[in-house]
Amino acid sequence: MTVKTANKHELRTRETRALLLQAAETIFVRDGYEGAELGEIAALAGRTKGAIYAQFKSKEDIFLALIEERTHCYRAQMEKLLAESTTVDGNIAALRNFYLQLAEDQAWPLLLLEFKLFAMRHPESKKRLQRLYAGMLSQNDEKRLADILGAAAKGKDAISRVIAIQSLQPMISALVLEAQLENNLSDRNVIKKVVNRIFDALLEVPPR
Repeated sequence: MTVKTANKHELRTRETRALLLQAAETIFVRDGYEGAELGEIAALAGRTKGAIYAQFKSKEDIFLALIEERTHCYRAQMEKLLAESTTVDGNIAALRNFYLQLAEDQAWPLLLLEFKLFAMRHPESKKRLQRLYAGMLSQNDEKRLADILGAAAKGKDAISRVIAIQSLQPMISALVLEAQLENNLSDRNVIKKVVNRIFDALLEVPPR
């Protein structure tokens, strides 16, 4: 099969998009969605404001694209870690490491908070977020997750593998946000301990 090589224009377009998204993340984290200015994003990226409109329809569009890009990037990281393991115990250890790394990223929870608040007030953006999440994980993935992590426990109080995974990221994001305000949570070792406890509880990992 012949692989098409990108020409100079396509490469520059990709580079511009990457630079704009990187700059957008900085500005959105610093100023929030409402306070972010497209001109500042363009300037930080070393591009003109027109370059933004050549890539994105609006500030909302670049904001949503940034969230989608980050989400897909994190999923790729998780899948790479899981691919290096061949056992259920190894998979659980790999997934634990992924969430511990996620807890180190202070920008991501802020972006998610901004995005979710924005989506709650804008029905079309909310639908776009729901489609993104549905495309990544649904109840139909229970068997796949059970093969990776072992089957969930049985009983009325049991938590499915899908619900456990869906719950981990919001809980960790909330913890990282609180750690930026609460001194008792600011120590990285404390956050690591709490993330481990959350992980063990949701995935019902036996005591080590």
